[in-house]
Amino acid sequence: MNIAQAADLVDLSIQKVFAKSAEPEVLYKKYFNFRTTEDLYEKDSSLSGLGESDFVDENGVIQSDVPVQGYKKTYTQMMTGTIVSFTYQMWKFGIKKRDLNNAAKELKRADARKREKLCAERIDNAWSTSYSHTGQSGIKVISITGGDGLAAASNAHTREDGGANMNNIVYDGTTYNLPLDYSGLKAAHRTAGLMVDPRGNPMIPDLNVLVVKKNSANAFKAKEIKKAIEKDRIPESNDNDGSGVPSFEILELPYLQNASYWAMFDKGLALSDEAGFQFVESQAAQLDPTNTVYKTKEIQTSVTSLFDLGHNDVTRCWVFSKADRTTP
Repeated sequence: MNIAQAADLVDLSIQKVFAKSAEPEVLYKKYFNFRTTEDLYEKDSSLSGLGESDFVDENGVIQSDVPVQGYKKTYTQMMTGTIVSFTYQMWKFGIKKRDLNNAAKELKRADARKREKLCAERIDNAWSTSYSHTGQSGIKVISITGGDGLAAASNAHTREDGGANMNNIVYDGTTYNLPLDYSGLKAAHRTAGLMVDPRGNPMIPDLNVLVVKKNSANAFKAKEIKKAIEKDRIPESNDNDGSGVPSFEILELPYLQNASYWAMFDKGLALSDEAGFQFVESQAAQLDPTNTVYKTKEIQTSVTSLFDLGHNDVTRCWVFSKADRTTP
């Protein structure tokens, strides 16, 4: 940045200079399990429990059982960073003279925005195995498959023991991707009700968090439904019967792009090391020491962080809907 690009900073007739930049609320830790690491690579896997005991005839042989190994997932630390440069004159007469620390604050905000955007994109692209992420340096194709090699939202999630595939796209038995309404909520719980563990035993999540785009029609609809349920009424109905689904928390994401998309998850399962979306960090946003380029006296300051995000298994704790009634 030179004086011509921000002349107001050295204009003594201007008494106040404000930084106007979006400072995102830290929301990704509310739907991604956050953990730290000291390694470049980190892998996780799983081992199933047993099936169920069986009858034994008199003097018969007790049947043996062997756990089933689950899928593995590798998390590789990626560096993100941004740098801002000032000419010596701008630094001396603009930034330093006004005692502005806006540059440092803005660098950390830039890192926070990157995290929120990347995490929300996992919901926007949950039906895909990869997507194109647009950043300051261009487009980067990011693979987002889980341990089973499939998208986060799929009706063909393979079971570790080779049993019947599982579905975590909102489905009422006839239609997939239902809109967010009372019928859609019931379908979400129906979908969750068919979940099983790696050996086929019932493993039903408690869907207690609803994810929507902030201030969208879905967000307002969710609040209306939630209040009706909490009054033990059927939403959008004059019936006097009580609601058939439990209440839920609402998580509104500003960085979610598709206003019609919605999802639900079990907070107890999804925010654990063993299941759900994972955010693995080895270095939090770190403001690097100021550097001076001796030939030009340019002042440089930057921020960097190291992390990776992804999932091994979200099948058993998340359900997703595009709200367009399409069949996958």
